[in-house]
Amino acid sequence: MKYICWDIDGTLLLTNYAGVAAMKSTINDLYGLDNFEFTYGMAGRTDTYIARKAIEGIQGHCTPDEVTRMLQAYGKKLPASLVAKKGHLLPHVQTTLDWLRENPDTTSLLLTGNCEVAAHAKLRYFGIEEEFDYSRSAFGEISELRDDLSQALWDKVRKTNPAATRDQLVVIGDTPHDITCAQAIGVRSLIVLKGSAYKPDRLEAYHPWKIIPELPEDPKDLMAILEEE
Repeated sequence: MKYICWDIDGTLLLTNYAGVAAMKSTINDLYGLDNFEFTYGMAGRTDTYIARKAIEGIQGHCTPDEVTRMLQAYGKKLPASLVAKKGHLLPHVQTTLDWLRENPDTTSLLLTGNCEVAAHAKLRYFGIEEEFDYSRSAFGEISELRDDLSQALWDKVRKTNPAATRDQLVVIGDTPHDITCAQAIGVRSLIVLKGSAYKPDRLEAYHPWKIIPELPEDPKDLMAILEEE
């Protein structure tokens, strides 16, 4: 069995900044700030981190309950923002996920900084919500730190399959955070450049297992890559 651990934004799809728009609208509703500007990089970050940093920037302090309230409100706004922004799946994602779902030797999991309600909203909008095993996935509510998310996913995999080994897992993503969270649990990272905001040399500095331009047109070619040393 191979466990394919997918990041969402920049790897499976691009939302045309629907999440940013929904978060800004949420901040306006909760704190009365129109056109709030995020002063930190959001790519690869967890929703919990993004919410906490925003709240601290607004009022100088933040509680876990305030983060929860913001993420709940954000989750309600996100579906309409996805419709308005009209993003798209990245090349060959649908074909790849369909093929993996039909292959008894592979399971697609999610390893994403999105909170679970946001992940479902995005995947539902783009028609790929049914492609993943959610019971062994990890979402942004678990921790602000992506390394904690990967550890939680690994723990879930081992709980359901005690014989699972680290070489059966691969993290597919597009940011340095995807690389480092894979390294945190001793598994490989495959970086896909097509939707990434990062230049190859910046990503190479984090020592991913492999970098490819985009998902192969034929899913069997992806599996061939995953069989390489």
